[in-house]
Amino acid sequence: MNGDEDDLLRGTAPAEAEDAIRQAWRQVQGERQVQASDITRVHSVWQPSRVDRVFLAATFRGAEITYEFDRPADGDWSAAFEAVTESITKAEAEHLRDVFVQAESEGEWLPTLHTYDGPLKLYASLPVVGDRLHLGFAKVTFTPEGRIYMSHLLKNQLDALSEDEFDVLAGEAFGNLRRGLMVKVHPHPDNGALVVLERGGNSLCAASAVVMDDFAESIGAHTGDDELLVALVSPDHVYVAGRNSGWAEQLADWVRTSPDTSGDLVPSLLLVDSSGIREIIAERPTGRVPAAPA
Repeated sequence: MNGDEDDLLRGTAPAEAEDAIRQAWRQVQGERQVQASDITRVHSVWQPSRVDRVFLAATFRGAEITYEFDRPADGDWSAAFEAVTESITKAEAEHLRDVFVQAESEGEWLPTLHTYDGPLKLYASLPVVGDRLHLGFAKVTFTPEGRIYMSHLLKNQLDALSEDEFDVLAGEAFGNLRRGLMVKVHPHPDNGALVVLERGGNSLCAASAVVMDDFAESIGAHTGDDELLVALVSPDHVYVAGRNSGWAEQLADWVRTSPDTSGDLVPSLLLVDSSGIREIIAERPTGRVPAAPA
């Protein structure tokens, strides 16, 4: 709820997903510009999971949190759906199950980036920059309504993978990312080239390209600089320029004022060269809440 009883924002996600509320919020953000601080109440059909409870506490501070039905303690979602059919129609319950099954059977693995500061502590997290920026993986699909569903790899699932199994998963995820990646170069007479990375119509997870082995070499060829400034404005929006270009101040400003509130990745400006990501130069000062330039 956005401020008053007549202003309702709606998002959907599979009930079984550990991050269902985070997914729904990300959908809302994709459809309408609204800040988490404007939300006065968050209501869900099912009780939030532990992952979502942490997300709610960190993102919607002061908002009223309500739900209708308890999550099944034993994980038996089939029984849980049957128990609430008096309040939720059979068709609605079947739709939720269908979305979950579709994601598991048809979804594709993609690498994801997240900042390790709260909501994602149960997610598989491979450190990229110290204990701040981490790499994860998620199975991604689109529902028949065109909404995005992401099922994240959890820590216990990562621990259960053999080295060979992990190599296969990572290879598949980065192969999927690379297959849809497009590089667009925008020349500027004074500042030099600005590179924008996109993936299809929604650029889903485009920012994850920064961890690819050949990132600095391939993108550096467009900027003419061995050292790159990489602005992760959101998980899906990434801008790159040479360190010695005239874009440094502008990229830092885009990061600090980013309107993204997905909750996974705090917008960041990175210094990257052939050795990988060297450091985080700047972040949005207040984490998930947009901030004015410093």
